[in-house]
Amino acid sequence: MKRFDQQFLARDSESWVGMEVNELVGFLLPKCQEVITTDRLRQKISEHPTLKVKFGIDPTASEIHIGHVVPIMLLRQFAKAGHHIDFIIGDFTARVGDPTARNTGRVPLSPEQIVKNMETYTSQIGKYIDLRMLHIHYNAKWLNPMTLQEIFAIFQQINLSEAMQREDFRARIRNEQAVSLAEVCYGVLMGIDSAHLGTHVEIGGIDQLLNFQQCRKIMRQSGMDEEVILMTPILEGTGGDGKKMSKSYGNYVAVNATHEDKFGKIMSIPDRLIGQYFRCFADVHQRELGELDAFIGENPMEAKKQLATLIVAVETQHIENGLGERESFERKFSQKNIRNEDCIELTENATTTILDALVKSSQFKSKSELRRLFEQQGVQAMNEDGEVALSPEIVVSQVRGVVRVGKRRFFKFVVSKGD
Repeated sequence: MKRFDQQFLARDSESWVGMEVNELVGFLLPKCQEVITTDRLRQKISEHPTLKVKFGIDPTASEIHIGHVVPIMLLRQFAKAGHHIDFIIGDFTARVGDPTARNTGRVPLSPEQIVKNMETYTSQIGKYIDLRMLHIHYNAKWLNPMTLQEIFAIFQQINLSEAMQREDFRARIRNEQAVSLAEVCYGVLMGIDSAHLGTHVEIGGIDQLLNFQQCRKIMRQSGMDEEVILMTPILEGTGGDGKKMSKSYGNYVAVNATHEDKFGKIMSIPDRLIGQYFRCFADVHQRELGELDAFIGENPMEAKKQLATLIVAVETQHIENGLGERESFERKFSQKNIRNEDCIELTENATTTILDALVKSSQFKSKSELRRLFEQQGVQAMNEDGEVALSPEIVVSQVRGVVRVGKRRFFKFVVSKGD
């Protein structure tokens, strides 16, 4: 059976410097939902041995999930090919707040919050891209010194009705939610970044399309060649309900999660997402997509295991880490072989109910979450009789065997001495 996980991981250590144009584009396009435009991308790669590739982030949160990593994986391909990577930290624009897909204005961040978030952000993306390959800039360096005269000279070239042609702005206005002038200008500030750096290619999520169009317009009005835009898809979450990956939906895989947690959550995604996740996190060439899709269709469980193996291994650069998590997963869930080290041990009085014991473990968000799991028969004892659903009223002294809660958490109950 073909091992796509091993094949794709082997490419991580390759240098793509000097790679032929069409070959490089063949690796880039599977990660893109839209490109403006592919012909110009090929032309720019041909014309510039070292492209200036821009990627910007506003450090609005301290913890990120793998959905945030999707454009980083595309950025990494350009870095492997030897291109110049301008990594923009929006310490100025974070004070404005990106309005994209917002139904209310963002709360402006303080300089202290920005610094703190940026420290944790870089430590997390450093698992996926060598930070030494990035030229890191803070856009306040050139935006702060700009005079009103310089700013208004740019604003005079922007049509307000065009800047307001955003569904997120329209929705907020319909709902009598304010849209600040600063938010209207957000895309213009991104364009000033691009003009300042002389960007050839910009990378970001498909949700940034309207901002990117402003970037291209600012560059054009500045007498510069417009940047090419590569937009990655918004990664769908693990729940299979079509919602984007988000902490607020609880359908995310945290970058800082354990390897075990990452592997288990990838195994929970619906089969229809396996191909998208492979394209987002592996160096897949266009010519390989047909074979990969056929493999997924014929062997979805094996494909998902290889995907989970790959995602763990990409972070560590060692296939053994991914294979170790696969072996552990198969032992616990295929072979039903649960070891003591797989369990969280809880010591309780004999008469304590299993519900109360689990609540005190601090492993769950709330008592109501646990009650739902009981109602869904998601709390089961695993013993020689097989798997038996438990009721929340059963006391600790009556529990036999290991208790599985949900899909991947295991508990072992010990009656405290003296009971």
